[in-house]
Amino acid sequence: MLCSHLQYLGGLQQGWERQGDVLLLAGGGQGHDCINQRVDLDAQLSRVGAASKHLQLLAFLSSILEANPESPPALVVAPVALLDNWQREIENFFQSGTFRVLALHGTALSKRKASKDEIDDILLVDGLKRFLQPGWQGGANLILTTYETLRDFEFSLAREKWSVMICDEAQKIKSPAALVTHAAKAMHARFKIAATGTPVENSLTDLWCLFDFIQPGLLGALNEFGRKYKRPIEANTDGEKDALEELQTLFAPQLLRRTKDEVVKLPPKTEDMACRELPISELQRQLYAQALSAYKAKIAAADSKRVGQAMLGMLHQLKVLCAHPVGMGQTANLHPPLAEALRDSPKLAWLLAALECIKTSGEKVIVFTELREIQRVLQHYIGERFGKRPAIVNGDTDVQSKSGISRQNLIDAFQKQTGFNVIILSTQAVGFGLNIQAANHVIHYTRPWNPAKEDQATDRAYRIGQDKPVTVYYPTVHADFVTFEKRLDELLTKKREIAARTWLNGADDIRLDEFGNFADATGETVIPDRAVSEDELISMDGHAFEAFCALLWSKQEFQVHRTPVSGDGGVDVVAIRDGEGILIQCKSTSRQDQALGWDAVKEVAAGAVAYQRRYPGISFKRMALTNQSFNLAAQEQAKLLGVELWGKQQLLECMTQYPVQYGEWLAALA
Repeated sequence: MLCSHLQYLGGLQQGWERQGDVLLLAGGGQGHDCINQRVDLDAQLSRVGAASKHLQLLAFLSSILEANPESPPALVVAPVALLDNWQREIENFFQSGTFRVLALHGTALSKRKASKDEIDDILLVDGLKRFLQPGWQGGANLILTTYETLRDFEFSLAREKWSVMICDEAQKIKSPAALVTHAAKAMHARFKIAATGTPVENSLTDLWCLFDFIQPGLLGALNEFGRKYKRPIEANTDGEKDALEELQTLFAPQLLRRTKDEVVKLPPKTEDMACRELPISELQRQLYAQALSAYKAKIAAADSKRVGQAMLGMLHQLKVLCAHPVGMGQTANLHPPLAEALRDSPKLAWLLAALECIKTSGEKVIVFTELREIQRVLQHYIGERFGKRPAIVNGDTDVQSKSGISRQNLIDAFQKQTGFNVIILSTQAVGFGLNIQAANHVIHYTRPWNPAKEDQATDRAYRIGQDKPVTVYYPTVHADFVTFEKRLDELLTKKREIAARTWLNGADDIRLDEFGNFADATGETVIPDRAVSEDELISMDGHAFEAFCALLWSKQEFQVHRTPVSGDGGVDVVAIRDGEGILIQCKSTSRQDQALGWDAVKEVAAGAVAYQRRYPGISFKRMALTNQSFNLAAQEQAKLLGVELWGKQQLLECMTQYPVQYGEWLAALA
């Protein structure tokens, strides 16, 4: 997917003056090709040529503060890794005094927290402990903070009046149910901007959530949006074109999107295909077989609450094994001589050889991996081969540090050094928002589970300001069986192709069930290749039974949502299809001689009112399910309260028509 490019929207200042105007800006990268200008940014940005989105937004904020000196302060919320970027742009391009900045993070945040003695006892009894002291702003007219601080100190920040609120990398508030999303929507701002290069990272729900932040109600309620737009567009149905055109027309006035190609001609970006099939080593082959065998035993022995953890553990172990031969329960060994490490780790051997070639051209390299132990392995052996250990920037690296080893300082040092250099970055911690155009080689040593996140990481180098051809590498270990890396590569490629059809179709994270089964060279598989059986149904505990019932209704083309473990209001599963829905309460027991009472009936009947209010326009029926049977009292109450009962027999009949695979069920337990 092409990364979007943030442009300055002409008339922002005039629009800001109209109470309640909102704007979604889809952006990323840099540029200054302003359109419909009412504020002359060319004069303000003449020193920088291609202006960063931060600089363009700051230019807008400065014009607001200049025209309205008494206006409330502005609030900028950004990932912690980008706070330095915002402050750097202010220091470099604005006169002293233009902005009175408070970076509400780290030490500055600690100094402004209210102590326990300052918090009303009633609030403490309710479990509310995080507040800011009165007058915490201290005269600042621009507050820079993080999404975590916004979430944790929602009550204090929501009491303030904000002139402008900017969410940078706004995909952080893409999930409707997330606490940080609720906090963002609780802020009182006259004008809101959501800036993101990936307005649709996973699905169209992301887009709905961003619009619900900047202009609540524009796209309707979530369930209405899903029925009218999300389902036909993502399902690629006959109505896709009409739904897509209607949706684009609806949000077009609020959204400004520019791709890099529309703004500037970048050098070519190519993929190195030679590294796609690195033969597995004998040590890796042995460890791989041992891992599969061990996890097969773990999955078979674990109860339903732990089997999902076992599956996640297996995938993590296979991922580490493909990157470097690390045995189960062990940490990566940095003591083997380099020659031995190169023999046993084909990916490491390829990397060092590739770096030797790149060194001859004096160019720079970014290596992405989120695995901490692999970061240390690479740092050690690159240092041994080339005489200098590369910097590692991950979630442990301070954003701000007086010692000179902050994230931005490490990246600046990498950028400024002439000639060959290598830096190791975490895809999760610094895969977005940073400019590292000095590098023109990007190596994805290990890969995330979402192609959008991977493409965001690549665009740290392939962005406006890059003046060299960029080469991207996806080193992949393969064998005479399908390795984890080969499967992951296939899934990422497929999702990237689907997402490329239109920028509105994001790419979901790869689900556990999409990985399917794994086998070694002998053909020995980890997960039984069959449907869930009657014996497994009648022995399920509550967690496993809920997951199974949710899968059973998703097989019937319902959109299914499992409610939280606590505070579910008497409903375990919400299933919606074509304007109709089912509220399901699940009760399981392993005792075949025990018929359940009417608790499930009572709970789903009592909870139905709240869910009907939450999903207006959906006609719900109520069901209570058990893997055994209901007693006579439950049956009588169900008739009185209009609740449909299903026991083991009805579930078995449904399982025959809509079989749930054992692997799907295990994945749902994670």
